[in-house]
Amino acid sequence: MSAAAITVLPRDAAERIAAGELIERPASVVKELVENSLDAGARRITVEIEDGGGRLIRVTDDGDGIPAAELGIAFERFATSKIRTADDLRRVQTYGFRGEALPSIGAVARVEVVTRTRADDAASRIMVTGGARSEVTTAAGGYGTSVTVRELFFNTPARRAFQRSPARETAVVVETVQALALAAPAVAFRLVDSGREILWAPAEPFRARARRIVGAALAPYTLEVHAAGRAAETSGLVGTPQTAQRRRSHQWFLVNGRPVRSALLARALGTAFHTLIPDDQHPVAVLALRLPPDVVDVNVHPRKAEVRFVRDGDIFDDVVRAVRGALRGTPLVHVVGATAAEARPPMASPAAPAVGPATASLAGGPADGAGTPHLAEPQPLWMPAGRADGWPEIRLIGQLALTYLVGDAVGDLVLIDQHAAHERILYERLLDRRDAHGVRAQGLVVPAVLELQPAELALWRELAPALAALGFATEPFGPSAVRLTAVPAISTSRAPDELLRACLHDLGTDARHAGRDLEERLAIATACHTAVRAGDRLDLEAMAALLRALSLARDPFSCFHGRPTMVRVPRRDLERWFYRRT
Repeated sequence: MSAAAITVLPRDAAERIAAGELIERPASVVKELVENSLDAGARRITVEIEDGGGRLIRVTDDGDGIPAAELGIAFERFATSKIRTADDLRRVQTYGFRGEALPSIGAVARVEVVTRTRADDAASRIMVTGGARSEVTTAAGGYGTSVTVRELFFNTPARRAFQRSPARETAVVVETVQALALAAPAVAFRLVDSGREILWAPAEPFRARARRIVGAALAPYTLEVHAAGRAAETSGLVGTPQTAQRRRSHQWFLVNGRPVRSALLARALGTAFHTLIPDDQHPVAVLALRLPPDVVDVNVHPRKAEVRFVRDGDIFDDVVRAVRGALRGTPLVHVVGATAAEARPPMASPAAPAVGPATASLAGGPADGAGTPHLAEPQPLWMPAGRADGWPEIRLIGQLALTYLVGDAVGDLVLIDQHAAHERILYERLLDRRDAHGVRAQGLVVPAVLELQPAELALWRELAPALAALGFATEPFGPSAVRLTAVPAISTSRAPDELLRACLHDLGTDARHAGRDLEERLAIATACHTAVRAGDRLDLEAMAALLRALSLARDPFSCFHGRPTMVRVPRRDLERWFYRRT
């Protein structure tokens, strides 16, 4: 290979390359221009787009404006009014600071800036096309700045070819403006698409802005978060498990007022909802973190969209604790067909008497008559003392379809999935007893011998410590067999060999829980295969015992798969069904 001569790139080529690092799509332009408006002290910002932003982007603000003498300099690379030395990067307090936004946009579009400061008698205008700047001229205009960007990527066809459909690009612009509106709730935002207003947010408190951005359908089901941790103060909103989404599009994170993407914060949020929602769904959340600026690096990404934390472990724990704290003290029961005003179930009376011993058998009889309701005289159920998460006072009515317990919660209909409820109970008991003093094992009078396939045998060897920790006593028995001499005491209702083989099967094939430690995965499998099942008939004593035990669980409203254990149908909806209410 022959060596080519080293030369300096022409200015226009260098500027287009630099623009490619910063301006990825129309939403990138919107982000940079709105951040400049915020840094200029704007109190009202209007964003207009056409054709997803490819044809037109205009950002107009009522901020400080740019002095006429500095307008040309603003399009020079690294020209900025926001930092002066390298040390300033450790204490960045503004949105923009690199000095690359305007020159990068001007390099790949046709740009017009009209701006006026409070000290100027008239506005000033400059035109930039593909990096070529015009002279600064006088123009008509009010106080503030208006930046019009036309024909984005007109001179970079390769970049233009990678743009998505106008509808998709518009959606990304909306998400960008929403995030910036969350960052600056004291600023009014307006977003217009082809002459049609699609977002309006007046100046308002942060939590009101957060509810507006989350949307009217989800806002009634959000919980306030506010907690001071070791490294950061966390505040904002999280949705109840009922609001979980298939995509992360309803998650917003802010760090010191800056919208960011953060895998760390997303993982922390997911951990806080662990076992409360299915693994393939994501919580709704708006979380704002405050921490000293010198322990967060906002300069690790060209578009300042990602951050790096000095104390990432403490940040992770702070977010988990803050979100869990909000979830712990709140009704998380799933509500069917409720209006916003009916989103929260009534609190229970503490005077309800107890029925049914907690140790009553939960094993059912044969699965006969699956479609026949098993009804009993309505019975009251005790409220745990000091429970503050909205567990309702339930009068037990009976069993429906040998699968659901039926109850009356202060006039509302409550249905409890007996399998999901028992799963949650057994799962928490297994892990609690393991953490406290070890799971109580039940020795087998006649040990069970299991012949294992090679893959099962390899998995058994990997699982041996976890099996022992949860009460399974196993040992090799020949070249391909295992002898089982004890099982967890709570699992004696299932044939021991079937239970162990079912657990090995689950842990060998269930990829949904691959991120969990082996002991937790084994606890999930053990509880799943031990719990009462759909089709098991329960007598009144067993039903009452199950409800009592569920009411004592830490997270009683979902099983470990994230499925609801209980749903509530408000009385108002029942009355509508029977035309008692319009």
